[in-house]
Amino acid sequence: MAALTQSAIDVVLGQLSKVVKDEVQLIGGVHRDMKFIKDEMDSMNGFLTHLNKMESEHDDQVRAWMKQVRETAYVAEDCVERYVRDMERLGVSQGGCAAYAAMALLALSKPKTFWELHQLGKQITELRTRVHEVGERRVRYDVKVPDKRNRRLVRNEAASGQDEERRECFVRSLEEELQQEDKKRARDQGPDPLGRPSLVLRAHAKMGGLLALPLRLGGGGGDTIAQLPGLVSSESARVRRILKRCCPPRPDHPRPTLTDAEAEKFRCTKKMFVCALYVYPYLTNAELKQLKVGVEAPGVEAQEARNQVMVFCYSMLSTQQKSCLQYLTAFKHETEISRTSMVRRWVAEGLVGKEPGEGSTATLQEAGERCFRELRLRGFIRPARWGDNGTVKSCVMDGPVQDFVDGITRSENFLSDLPAHLQRQLEIRSIVRYGRPSMSAPAAAPAPLRSVLLSSCCGGGVTRTSRYDDEQDYAASTATLLKHRMDALVDFVKELPKLYRLNVLDLGGCKGLRRRHLVAFTELECLRYLSLRDTDVPGLVPDRHMNRFEQLETLDIRGTRIPPRDTKRIYLPKLKHLLAGRFTMASAEKEMLVTVDVPDRIGSMRGMETLSRVRVSVDGAELERVAKLRQLRKLGVVVHANTATAAVLGRVLYMLAGSLRSLSVWVVDANADAVARTRTRTRIAATSTQQGSGGEGILHISSLHEIARSLALENLHIKGKVSLPSWIGTAPKLTNVTLSDTEMDGGDALRRLATVVNLCCLKLSRNAFTEQALHFKDVQFQALRFLVVEGDAFTRLAFSAGDAAPKLERIVWSIGGTRAAQKNEELIVGIQHLPSLKRIELRASFREHNLLEWMRQQRQTTTSSAAKYRIYYVSSSTDRRNQTIAEVPKAATDTTLTLPAAVIHQLT
Repeated sequence: MAALTQSAIDVVLGQLSKVVKDEVQLIGGVHRDMKFIKDEMDSMNGFLTHLNKMESEHDDQVRAWMKQVRETAYVAEDCVERYVRDMERLGVSQGGCAAYAAMALLALSKPKTFWELHQLGKQITELRTRVHEVGERRVRYDVKVPDKRNRRLVRNEAASGQDEERRECFVRSLEEELQQEDKKRARDQGPDPLGRPSLVLRAHAKMGGLLALPLRLGGGGGDTIAQLPGLVSSESARVRRILKRCCPPRPDHPRPTLTDAEAEKFRCTKKMFVCALYVYPYLTNAELKQLKVGVEAPGVEAQEARNQVMVFCYSMLSTQQKSCLQYLTAFKHETEISRTSMVRRWVAEGLVGKEPGEGSTATLQEAGERCFRELRLRGFIRPARWGDNGTVKSCVMDGPVQDFVDGITRSENFLSDLPAHLQRQLEIRSIVRYGRPSMSAPAAAPAPLRSVLLSSCCGGGVTRTSRYDDEQDYAASTATLLKHRMDALVDFVKELPKLYRLNVLDLGGCKGLRRRHLVAFTELECLRYLSLRDTDVPGLVPDRHMNRFEQLETLDIRGTRIPPRDTKRIYLPKLKHLLAGRFTMASAEKEMLVTVDVPDRIGSMRGMETLSRVRVSVDGAELERVAKLRQLRKLGVVVHANTATAAVLGRVLYMLAGSLRSLSVWVVDANADAVARTRTRTRIAATSTQQGSGGEGILHISSLHEIARSLALENLHIKGKVSLPSWIGTAPKLTNVTLSDTEMDGGDALRRLATVVNLCCLKLSRNAFTEQALHFKDVQFQALRFLVVEGDAFTRLAFSAGDAAPKLERIVWSIGGTRAAQKNEELIVGIQHLPSLKRIELRASFREHNLLEWMRQQRQTTTSSAAKYRIYYVSSSTDRRNQTIAEVPKAATDTTLTLPAAVIHQLT
């Protein structure tokens, strides 16, 4: 609890230090009040720092006092920020007599505004009194630091590349060991008397996201406890005794077995405990001994032992990591949580910050990503979906972990309820999904669960649960909810306490959202995160309303039908992430992106880090302003194929060479596009066609040989007719390349891509190449680990030499239903030339009966222990999307992958 309270104080101290040092925006007695508050908060922070080093649990007096301090810190942060913002808005730019003159002028010209500012000053004076009382209360009730041994504080520091790889390998080994234990447990239990799926199948289904990673077959599992660092591995016997107490045998069974619930709890506990021992650098034998004594105390059952172990693992987290972990309770009703959206929400709530010694170019987003990795590698969260390049797209918290974190969070609040900011986030999501209880929400008694497809607040369509008694109740309530729940949310926001600052408003997936609701939400001037993703909002409100979001850092309008020009005149000075774009299918094989325009004043939004899928004019003039965004990390633009745009895009890369990490270029088909409506655009398009240096309608990005080696670019995504950049082979950090509908010469493109020394993932979609057969011949992809192929444009993959892709671990091929039917089609040949291959994943709309019958006829004899690689047949059908139909182990002698056309549904 001390960690979270200290985190809240750290934020307000940062603001107070800046404001008190710079008196230009403080007048009258407000400066004295703020200085007093800062001094008191400094003293409290020192006390909390000492508390945070203690190993013992805090008593009730300490916890109650810390809760009061945390609440006071939240109010202080809001008051200080509002006061400074209002003074800046009124143009009070200097102190002394000039400030008094400005305030006098304000009182005469805008008496209402002056009165509001005066009231805010009175609130700060009242806050001073409140802070003073909290400080006296500690003395009055004799709140002391416990007399216990210190524990060294843990920071949210970045690990080196080699350390990250070692930790990833260790976690994979641990997951394999847990899977082997599940299999052994299933064999011991025997078949289920009720005919239910075995524990192994259910456990593997839950770990489906994890299994997307390439497993190290034949050498990954084993005894991970023996792999722990030196000091801990010497105490392996003590570690095993602790784990044994968390998983006692059942005396009523001839062999030790566990129920499904007990097995899941033990699996989560063991993973968290072993991972904590591996990554925590300050562990001592005394700490392990103390934990062992606790779990072996008389009367301590397995559940209490598991709880003690989880508390032990939790105590090893840094202050920021604890805050971020507890914030996950705001997602407790979501089936999965998007990584990027969650990190942005952490930043918006002020839960992450830079560590001492970090450079000025580091961002809070990167600090949040480090925190996410730590929580994942320590077993508190589990990946749910993986990207093509092996990055985590979304995550979940297993049930036992979620229960533990929920209990810790309520305990920190010293009440049975969640902290106010988390409880209100849950209430907002509940209103968005179901409406307010007084209108049409379910009764208090639990009702049967009904699955509803909504778009997750964190991205993508996911299945959630909604409570209705039957289908008729659901149908009758739907129209009312769509009509009124946004009005209910507006009422809820208006009822929030005046001193309460709402940082995050997530409306993802809601229906019934109208412009008048957005106008009401613009009253939330402190809002930092606004998600309208996958809503039916018809458009943004006029810029005079939108521009009131002066503190907004993230605006997510993906999947909406907002008119393109609605974003032209918005100016949000602190905006960091603008996410837009809606994908539609123009035909069975042609995908179209509908998106918004780049804001006219984008060059003045200097803190911009992500500008995703926005449209520029025919000549690309807006890109000149984008080049001024020196903090930009991710850029996605829809452009036209002409030399003017190519030249400007080249200048953007030149200016942002040291900061830009991801570039996505979507080239519009000039013959079909209807954007070029004005005379100027028509003239520019005609001129650029005449000046084109590589054929009509092909975008050629300018040469950057002079700075190619200094490029920080890691991800390159090209969609449409774009030539492969000439500098691509010398970009030192480029690891992921995606080509879609580029219609390049396959042989030449592969030779040039093979020169990218760190290329890890190559994705080829639809008509990326003009050839149908992809031959890896006379090329050497030394770092390639993932190869992804999408669509029916490719019919065959052929590997001709052992050095073509020596590190290739996984091939994913998404097959459509438009390819010409053949009796037995050889999809992949030359598998014997891929020494590191572990997984081939075929995705299609399979005829499951035909597929399983065909596999039975193959008379597969390879055992799992003798397998060199595995083939996964994954359904892409709407009703069973991403579900694995079959997993087949293959031996080294299986060098060709064949698939009959009859096992795939053909599109007519």
